[in-house]
Amino acid sequence: MGLNKETAAQLAEARLAQWRRNGYDEWRAMLDDKDMRLVVGGDGKRYTVVSYAIDDGDGRVRMSVTVDDGGSSALVPLVRDEIMSPDGTCIT
Repeated sequence: MGLNKETAAQLAEARLAQWRRNGYDEWRAMLDDKDMRLVVGGDGKRYTVVSYAIDDGDGRVRMSVTVDDGGSSALVPLVRDEIMSPDGTCIT
């Protein structure tokens, strides 16, 4: 059937929302680290949600979240990301 993109997007946005509540220092602390969670979506399917931070240059940190359902979507997961500037503002 393929990845339910609506559910996957909701999961990715929820994870980014959790990170938005953290400050810049917490985003910097996440550099070179990954967080992987198995989450049951609103459609009852299990999804893998991976979040990680990378240095985006000029002090910015990019938080990326990938979501897949363990099927063929694991090869090309849904990706959402957001960038936080050193002053704490987020750029989507």
